[in-house]
Amino acid sequence: MPKTGMYVLQGVTPSQIAAAPFDVKVIDIYNDAGQTFTPAEVKQMGGGPGSALLLGYFSIGEAETYRDYFKTIPAAALGPENPQWKGNYEVAFWTPEWKAVATAYIDRMLAAGYDGVYFDVVDEYQTSWAKSHAPGGAAGAEQAMVDLIKYLGDYAEAKHPGFKVWVNNAEELLTHPGYLGTIDGMFKENLFYTDGGQKQPAAETSYSMGLLQKAIDAGKDVISIEYVTGAQKVADVHALDDKYGISSYVAHLDLNGVDTEGVRPGQVMHDDALGAVQPPVPAPPLTTPPVQPDPLPAQKVVAGDASDNRLKGTSGDDIIKGLGGHDRLTGLSGADTFVFQEYGRKNSDTITDFKHGTDHIGLDHAVFQLAQGELSPDAFWVGSKAHDANDRVIYNKTSGDLLYDPDGSGSAAPQVIANIGANMKIDYHDILSI
Repeated sequence: MPKTGMYVLQGVTPSQIAAAPFDVKVIDIYNDAGQTFTPAEVKQMGGGPGSALLLGYFSIGEAETYRDYFKTIPAAALGPENPQWKGNYEVAFWTPEWKAVATAYIDRMLAAGYDGVYFDVVDEYQTSWAKSHAPGGAAGAEQAMVDLIKYLGDYAEAKHPGFKVWVNNAEELLTHPGYLGTIDGMFKENLFYTDGGQKQPAAETSYSMGLLQKAIDAGKDVISIEYVTGAQKVADVHALDDKYGISSYVAHLDLNGVDTEGVRPGQVMHDDALGAVQPPVPAPPLTTPPVQPDPLPAQKVVAGDASDNRLKGTSGDDIIKGLGGHDRLTGLSGADTFVFQEYGRKNSDTITDFKHGTDHIGLDHAVFQLAQGELSPDAFWVGSKAHDANDRVIYNKTSGDLLYDPDGSGSAAPQVIANIGANMKIDYHDILSI
């Protein structure tokens, strides 16, 4: 069942937030008087283990004049004012100055006890100002936004393991390798309806869902935000939610106070289960053949979710997908395939019983940017890092880590895919791009 969510930027009342029947609660970290909520108030609203997942709001693409950090931003790092939201200015998010502002904001949330951060205005990289001012133009602006979110996610994870990163919009970034491994969920505004309550063209919804499906397939929750009112439109939103396997928050455009018009009968808040080990969630067997030839020799599918799971296969041939989190994967007997759709420290798994020549490592070709099929011999290397430009998958015999290098340069630290144990036998025959 997809998580439910709410999004409130004004009129944040701790008691009302605490009682609201939503699983994910996004709030401004300041009250209407401009004061940050105290740790006690944050705990009351759901911060910490138990209760809902409480996310603090931060506009990563714009600076607001009413924030206390605004005067610290050099004029050169500010862009034009947003004509739709007076007092909000585009920022040069690729600069050290803005990174420092964002990092300090994360520190505030960590100190107050929030469960995670919610990044808004992620799609700032798509504006003409960002494209013309960022080093590298449009492509540079896009990459800079990905890099900033990954940096902030890693920073928060290092200081408080389990701190969540949610984003709003910019679903195009889901095609970037490693981005999925940084985020834990996302909201999408106007997926079905416009701000004015008009139905979105079917092509627009289809385009966004085609990208959002990448997050859903990776075990991430997706919640749409729809600015509609009236029983007929709310019912339509719910029907579309059911069709796509997501949930929605029905709200007024000012996001003032908790809106309950879209709350379904019997809807309740679920425990965020922070720090808990989730039981494995078996996925249904594959019934529809993929568009590309499927090289997997496995049959049964066992899948986790975005939490830390312990997954075990059967006595037969299994496909085992940990998805998000730090998972412990055991294939047992049979020829098993361990599938990875993410990489990086926040999502590295442990395989307890990898069998060379029998089991396979399956890497999502779109994420790892590899040609489908068996890994080519020159793309595999045994060592601590890449030794030439062809190396993509690296096995470190000392640590037992199976690593991914996006360019084979070795200039940056390779990213962990999984740990299979030290001094194991593994070669390119054991690795499939699927």
